[in-house]
Amino acid sequence: MEINLLKIGFSLMTFVIVIIGGLINSYEKILPVFIIESFRYGKFSYCGKESGLKPIEVPKRWFQHFYIVSSLLSISSLILMLRIIVFGEEAPYALVKFLDLVGTSNRKAGVSGTALLIALSLMCLQCCRRLYETTFVSVFSDSYMNVFHYLVGFVHYIGSILAILSEAPSLTPLSFEYKAALSIWDVDTFMFFGIMVFCWAWYHQFVSAKILANLRKNKNGSVVTLKHGLPKGDLFEVVSSPSQLCEVLIYLSLAVILRGNTTWPFVVVWVLSNQMETALLSHWWYQAEFKDYPKERRAIVPLLL
Repeated sequence: MEINLLKIGFSLMTFVIVIIGGLINSYEKILPVFIIESFRYGKFSYCGKESGLKPIEVPKRWFQHFYIVSSLLSISSLILMLRIIVFGEEAPYALVKFLDLVGTSNRKAGVSGTALLIALSLMCLQCCRRLYETTFVSVFSDSYMNVFHYLVGFVHYIGSILAILSEAPSLTPLSFEYKAALSIWDVDTFMFFGIMVFCWAWYHQFVSAKILANLRKNKNGSVVTLKHGLPKGDLFEVVSSPSQLCEVLIYLSLAVILRGNTTWPFVVVWVLSNQMETALLSHWWYQAEFKDYPKERRAIVPLLL
């Protein structure tokens, strides 16, 4: 019996974030300090007495490394699939065998060639925009994060792109229903809706990044502080973490486009659990830090959560 390493990997990460996050949310006061130090980072990092077993940490600004790698991987994957689907080139044998290893050798094409190219194109846009943000827009403080968070970032982006490729036409041993072809007729109502939601979330995530960065800049665009301010405007009027809300919508929209791909739902559940936990911690931090914090704002889902 073969195992799918991609599905197992995303399932394990989801399990860890749900269990540890749940413990942090409900029983933080009785948890070992080492666990809290390892889990919290950034503005809501642990500020109490250190445990003496301080985890290995790296600068939070190293987030940029995720987007360098994911941009290069997503662009190269898109170029490869364009050559295969549009120009009829043969799939690299080594890539197929590698996907057999991280997926299974019984993989089958779950989406059309058109859906695949659209999803990869949108993934490229997301990774490249995040790279631009972390390079030219975001203003990082001197905070640190556990090296575990750093490594998980690479696993997420590399794994997400592999999840798309693992059930791509011409890269799977079983491709009965979907062929490696490009056709405008494959773009149905659901796919069009997914593209529109992606574009909306993609834009507003960028706006939220600019709002946060401007809190640390003066009118001339020069950085004047590294302190956290109270963000206002756009989606910040309804939720504390627009970036997390948009991230969830981006991956859900890709799920609509990639419906039929059996690996992508594991990615979506991981993103949902991870972004929700981050949004809750951020929301509680804002409420504790700013006594006049707007009561109508929710953590991540407008009017609900």
